[in-house]
Formats: sequence, C-alpha cells, structure tokens
Amino acid sequence: MCDRGFRAILILLLLAAVCRGEQRNAAAQSPRQAIIEMFTGGDAQFRKHLTVEMQAKLQELMKDPSSAVPLQGFTSSQAADPDHFQAFDLGPILFSFNKPEQHERYEVQLDSEEPRGDEEVMGLSLHLVRNGIEQEVPIATRFLLNLKRQEGTWRLNAITLSATLPLGDPRILDKSLWNTFMAATHGSAASSVDAAVAAVDDRPKMPALRAVRMIDMAEDIYAQNHPGIGYTCRMADLVNVGKGLDEDGVYKFMDAEFAGGIYNGYRFTLTGCDRKPARSFRVIAEPVAGKGRAYCSDNSKNLRASDDGRGVTCLISGKLARR
Repeated sequence: MCDRGFRAILILLLLAAVCRGEQRNAAAQSPRQAIIEMFTGGDAQFRKHLTVEMQAKLQELMKDPSSAVPLQGFTSSQAADPDHFQAFDLGPILFSFNKPEQHERYEVQLDSEEPRGDEEVMGLSLHLVRNGIEQEVPIATRFLLNLKRQEGTWRLNAITLSATLPLGDPRILDKSLWNTFMAATHGSAASSVDAAVAAVDDRPKMPALRAVRMIDMAEDIYAQNHPGIGYTCRMADLVNVGKGLDEDGVYKFMDAEFAGGIYNGYRFTLTGCDRKPARSFRVIAEPVAGKGRAYCSDNSKNLRASDDGRGVTCLISGKLARR
C-alpha cells in the first residue's frame, strides 16, 4: 500500500516537473524568435504577437462587418514561401528574400539588440546582395522594433522606420547606384516586412481632377511641339512632355502609369483629335469601379464633373468642377 502511494506521489511530482518545464520553454521564446514567428507563421501567429490592447481593439472592430480593420493587410498574411524566403534564429541575418533568377538576395540584418527587462529594442537594416557581393545603395534604410513582454509573450509595440540620404556624397548622382536601389525597393517579395520596405518609395497618387487638368496642359505642350500633328489621342504620347508648376509646387506632367490609360482608380480616355493637325480634343476620367465622380475637359479648358461616374454625362451636362 505504501509502495503504491509512493509511486503515485512520484508520478504526480514528475508530471508537475514536466508542466513547469513546458511553461518555462513557452516563456523562453526570445524577442527574435517572436518576430520570426510573427512574420512567417500566418494570421494566427501574427495576431499572437500583437499587444493585448491591440488584440482587444481588433476583436471589437471585427464584430462590426462595416468597420475597416487597419491591419487587415498584415493579419491576412500567409506563411512565407520557403523557396524564396528564409528566417534565421542565429547570426547577423534575420530575414532573407531570394531572387535566384536575378542572382539577388535582399537581407534584413539584425544590427543590435537592447534588452530592457520586459522590453527590447531591435535594430534592423536592409541590404542587397547580388552575385554574392553586397551592393551599395543611395538610401540607407533602418528599422527599430520595440517589443514588450505581456502575459509571458513578446509582442510588437512599435516600428520606427528611418532612411538616410547622403547628400554630401557625390556618388549619389551616379545613375547606376539608383538603379540598384530601385531594384531593391521594387523587387517582388511576399512578406509583410518587404511590403513595409517598399512603402518607403510609395508616393501619394494624384487625384483625378488634377490629373485631367494636367492632361489639358500636357496636350497644349504636345501640340506646340508637334504642329503637324496637333493634339493627340494617344495618352502614351503625353508621357514625359515636361514639368509644370501649380499650387502644389513643381511636378512632372505625366507619370508613366498614364500610358496604360488607368491611373489611381480612374480610366482616362482621349477623343476628338483624329484629324491631322488636330485642333481639338476631349478627355474624360471615369472611376474604374463605377462609383464616384467622372471628370471631363477639352481644349477650351472647360473642366466639368458628373456625379453618376459616366464620362458621357460629364461631356453633355457636367457641372463646372472646382479647380
């Protein structure tokens, strides 16, 4: 009887020791491992490493179907593709994005770790390696990740992004240097970290009203430079016609994206300029999704708008649009 009781007590002690060991192992995840799990484990793991307060707010927002969830683009992320993406528990490299076709690799390197009890600050930097050789880029991009431990789990509390442009270095005028940087920041990668890096060069889109006004001016310049042709009905002809100045400062007349006829959710169409030399033109901008105002103008610079989103309505009975 005593032997059976002793064995039972021993088993209970062993089970308790195992449970304590499992709890210690769960709590022993390092901040670095938490970040790797957050950005490679998919939706559930991403949410796990958000702060308790953020999780509570997201739960509240998701109860209302009409509410937009600000982190939806991150929380819907899937596990990374192991053929192109790697994460490292040890060493100076935290994440690696591989592009074997171009013999390139983008690396997020861990520069520093500063433990502060239940908080930690991690310093990261972006690097481009081509054919095994690190490439120099004109803008040094760095991240500071602030993590704090809540309920035994490391959670991401803040991200600070900084970029250094060495204006005193004449090499910044070297076009080949910028080509390298553009390749790095516009390369395709599936992870949320790469999306954040690409956002460094994300410029705000021009609203449709200003775009129509810009096309008016670009047509004038094109007709002056091509008197035998006059106005053009090809949007691609207006790309790179020059620069202008308005209340927002100096701007390039036409972004290359206009050449395809679609820009910032609007479809732009030129008509009425088929004869050569063309003495007139009409331009309309219609929302691709069908919702929103349509805008139109012509060589008289009569800028108008229609609330039904149809260019035909704008041309026939559009109301004067505010400039």
